[in-house]
Amino acid sequence: MLSENGISNSSSCDVTRSKYTRLPNCLNEFLFGEYIEDWLMTQQERMALINLLDRIKPECSIEIGTLHGGSLSAISKFSQKVYALDCDPSCKERLSGIFPNVELITGYSNDTLPPLLDNLQQMGVPVEFVLIDASHTTEGIKQDIENLIKYVPLKPLYIAIHDSFMPECRKGMLDADWASSPYVHFVEIDFIPGRFNSDKNEDSYRKMTCGLAIAFMSPLKREKELKLLVDGELPFNILKENSSHKKSITRYATSAFRKKLGSVKRKIKSYL
Repeated sequence: MLSENGISNSSSCDVTRSKYTRLPNCLNEFLFGEYIEDWLMTQQERMALINLLDRIKPECSIEIGTLHGGSLSAISKFSQKVYALDCDPSCKERLSGIFPNVELITGYSNDTLPPLLDNLQQMGVPVEFVLIDASHTTEGIKQDIENLIKYVPLKPLYIAIHDSFMPECRKGMLDADWASSPYVHFVEIDFIPGRFNSDKNEDSYRKMTCGLAIAFMSPLKREKELKLLVDGELPFNILKENSSHKKSITRYATSAFRKKLGSVKRKIKSYL
């Protein structure tokens, strides 16, 4: 059992490591025990998210990508109303009724997010927090961002985007046309750095995961040029050179080159 002030009262503290945070389970329980454990974020990301939500106490929040409801349990705690979007119908079945202030919406975010934002805009509901953690493709994340920033904020709006350390996801965040909205004031790609898995015994060995980006929108239009903050670019590039992602990217590039070369050869032969 944990004491009110910590874990020292237990002589049999569970020091096996948590699957997600990798903290000793007794410490993980002390810090995050009130939230759904199946939460695919590191302890740094969880604490940053909880602290941010506690400071904002949003009137309305949106989560794009709910999965098992880990982050949703934190968003729900601090928000008056939450709209949770997920493409998996079973998500609605599993989580329905657990959070009384949450409305679960099933469907692909490219179809469900725009009408939701239009409706909230027309009703004058101020969206104050959004978590993007759905598609893990470059185009999918880019689309979610560009759909979201069409919304004109009525109050300061904080946008958290997960997996900024995964190369494909990161590219989508960097490629998004943030500047198209005059209400976006800053974007920090490396708000919370990601993780490079160096454990050879795990399937994700040498993979780059997690990482939390953050952006801020204001009801006031920005007066200066928007510049993306990418403070972790150097360590990201160094780790990427030594990751499993480099191999897959190189393989893709080589395959694409071979296909292009084959096409050119066939064209040459057709003229001979």
